[in-house]
Order: sequence, then structure tokens, then C-alpha cells
Amino acid sequence: MQHTSETLGRRILLIDDSSAIHDDFRKVLQRASGNAAELANVEAAVFGSVPERVATGRTPFQIDSALQGKKGVELVRQSLQDKRPYALAFVDVRMPPGWDGIETVKRIWELDPDVQIVLCTAHSDYSWEQTVHLLGHPDRFFILKKPFDPIEVLQLAEGLTEKWRLGRQEKRHLEDQRRRFEDERHRSEDLEHRLADLDRKIRERSEDLQAFRSINAQLDAANRTLTAAGERSDSKVKETCSLERDMRRALLAREFRVWYQPLVEIASRRIVSLEALVRWAHPEHGMISPAKFIPIAESTGLIVPLGEYVLRTVCEQVVSWQREQVPVVRVAVNVSSIQLERRPIHELVRSVLRETGMQPHQLALELTESALLNDLENQCRYLQELRNDGVEIEVDDFGTGYSNLAHLKHLPVDALKIDRSLIEELASNSSDNAIVVAILALARTLGLRVIAEGVERPDQLQVLVRHGCEFAQGFYFSHPLPPDSCRDLLCEVAERQSFSDTLRLRIAASRKRE
Repeated sequence: MQHTSETLGRRILLIDDSSAIHDDFRKVLQRASGNAAELANVEAAVFGSVPERVATGRTPFQIDSALQGKKGVELVRQSLQDKRPYALAFVDVRMPPGWDGIETVKRIWELDPDVQIVLCTAHSDYSWEQTVHLLGHPDRFFILKKPFDPIEVLQLAEGLTEKWRLGRQEKRHLEDQRRRFEDERHRSEDLEHRLADLDRKIRERSEDLQAFRSINAQLDAANRTLTAAGERSDSKVKETCSLERDMRRALLAREFRVWYQPLVEIASRRIVSLEALVRWAHPEHGMISPAKFIPIAESTGLIVPLGEYVLRTVCEQVVSWQREQVPVVRVAVNVSSIQLERRPIHELVRSVLRETGMQPHQLALELTESALLNDLENQCRYLQELRNDGVEIEVDDFGTGYSNLAHLKHLPVDALKIDRSLIEELASNSSDNAIVVAILALARTLGLRVIAEGVERPDQLQVLVRHGCEFAQGFYFSHPLPPDSCRDLLCEVAERQSFSDTLRLRIAASRKRE
């Protein structure tokens, strides 16, 4: 059977463990095949003009489906054997119990590195930088957030299949040039002359490549905007750039503040540690949420000086409290994966502890599991050295993303912090309940402490007590407090010997007045 380049360029593979998602994609893509006028508008939006082939009718998308990554890879292998390769694959990031999206894409590219990939996810499993680190080739994959907009699916399908078609066309052209050269070489001894001629033809061909590069640049820019902010408006881009400039100024002006949220031992109601949380007191916009400025700090690299600033501020504050005879407890500081990549973490921590005079046993570091798994061997060595000094290591946001239990038993950690998303509906959601029970059992086996984050209601606390969770943190006990309020709380709890309900309600009332 003969297959035209147009037919091959319209072959799409859907890999998702939900049949409903397959149906949604087919509705969008098959409807697109029957509505030439609408697709012409879409292609004009992507490429700036409508190719002549649109006017004479468009070949429908040919769509195949797989419910698991392994089946999808088998379809890719078969398509290559049949000489009917796929141009594009939409791959779900989460597909239990089989391969996840990252592993599936790696296996697909081992067979056919030319397949364009769209990773579909409803969760923030990996940052853009982590995904690029795991897969490489940022020009060959894009990220689509669920629930997806049909126009985004159409734009990606049209743009990426066209990109694949142009890439194959360019490969064929270069192969034709090479074959012609080889034919000429056998007929002539003037090899250097013909090499120069071939180089000239390739340079002339670069003008045709400009359209292909333009498509790639536009799609890459659109993908980054979708991943970082979910919005494509000019006002959003301007706001992001403005915040970045303000952050650089704010670091010099010391506008960032460090607040502290208590971590409580459930049985005794004692405060056993604090988590340091950064706040930005903007001179014009007031308090800016960390959810707004932390992603910008990570994408621009400003998280490195900001993280060191927070660590140094915490150490200086603890030493100051000690001089005032405040009964201090251990303070946990969050560490970004970007910080781990830039400088060995043990060098930074030891330097700041030495300069401020804070004791190592008064400090804890909170890192996500994905951050620990990057450069695993070196990170384990650095963190173990800090543990030997007395610094505690905690895994933050545990239970989300891809928790690798095989690696966990080898990681130099002291505690797991259950992500707040598992606590929110703990009393009513059987799945979340089962996950929390499993985490607690795992921690007991490995000798690790477990801390429940995001505890806001009595019913959540009751379930945690029933399952044997010993530590909790959240608005039920206290919101994050500025340093002076936190100092007063530490002194009062030391006198009372416990974090009583009366004290808890009084703190909540004072927060409302603020």
C-alpha cells in the first residue's frame, strides 16, 4: 500500500490510561479533519499563513490509541516496521500501574527519535527544568495541562505534525544531495570542486529552513508560557518581567521577610520545631504571595541568592533569640533543586553556620524527593556530611509525584512530610487515607519521623491520631508568624508546657484582626 507524505504526516498516537481522554482527543481531532475552514484559521494563527494544500482539502488525522506506555511503544515499533511512522504522540504523565510518561517517551525515542511529543498532565509532577534534565531535546516535546482547551490541542496537532513533515522533507532533500554527490564522485576525480558545490547548495537551502525554525521557535515560546503561567497575554508577561526586576532590587533592599510556622507533637501539644517561610513586603503592592514569586525566582536563578538569604536570616534569628534566652527549637529551611545544582549544599550550610554561630543541631533542611534524586550519589554524600554535623534532613511534599521507594531507604533523611494535598480530604477520601496509612507504615519500617502538613480541621487531626501520626503542622495550630510573634509564642508555650486550645484560638483570633 502506498502512503503519501501528507498521509504519514497526519498519524497521531494517543497514550493515556483513561478511555475518556482518548474519546475527548478523538472528538477534537476528528472534528478538526471535517472542518477545513476552522483548521485554516488555526494554521494561520500558528504559521502566519495558510499553505496552499489547505485550499485543496486536508488529509484527516489518522489516530491510534494505547492505554499503557508499553502498548504505545509496541505500536511505534510496528509503525516503523510497516513504514508508517507516527508524527506526533500525546502521552499522559501518570499511567499506573505501568510505565509513567517520562519512561514511555524515553522508550519511544529509542525506537524513533523523530516523533514529536506532547506530555499531558493535570499535576505539577516535574518542573520544566527537571523534565528537560530527564528527557533532553527540549525542541522535541511540549507540555499540555489538563483540562486542555480544544484549540490548544488543535494548534499542537497541526503545528507539530507540520514540523515533523518539514523535518522529513528536509532529511529527504539532504539525502538526495548526498546521493547525487556520491554519483558525481564516482564519475569525476574533481572531488574538492564538487564538495564546494554541495556546500554552496546546502547554504542556499538555509533560506528554506527559516520557516521550519520559525515554527519551532513559536511553539517553544508558547509551550514555556503555558508551563510557567498558564496564560499567554502580554500583560502577564509584562507582570512577570516587572516582578523579576523588583525581586533583584528587593534582595538588595532586604524587603524579604522570614516568618515561622510551628510544628507540633500531637500527643503532648509541644512545639518541637519551626518551618521558615519567606514573605515579600513589596513597597507598592504590599505582601506578595510566595506562590507568585517563588516560580519566577526558580526560573531566573534568583532562588539561589534568595535561598541563601533565608538560610542566613534564620541562623541570625536563632542566635538572637538565644541571646534573649528564648527557648528555641529546631528550624527547617526549604532548599530548591536549583540551589543543589549550583553549589555543594554542605559547603553553603557550613559556611553560614560558621559565620552566624548557630549550632548545626538547631537546623533542618527540607528538600523534595525529586531534588534529591538529581545527581543522587553526590547529593547523598553532601547531605550525609551535614547529618554527621547534626543537621536534620526532611523530605518535603512526600506522597505526590513519583515517590521512589527503592531509593528512599538509601537516602540520608530523618523525616517525611506528608503533602497537604493528601491531608485536605483525609477524613472522607479513602484513597488519600490509604496512602497516608502506607506512608506511616513505611516510615516506621525505615525508622523515620512523619509530619503531616496542612492540618486545618479537628477531623483531620483525629484521623492522624488514629493512624499513629506523631507530628503535625498547619493552620489548625497556627498560621505563619512574624519573628516577634513567634518569639512570644515560644516563651508562652514553654511556660504552659503545651500548645493549648485556648492559646491556639487566641492566635487565630489575632490573625483575623490583622
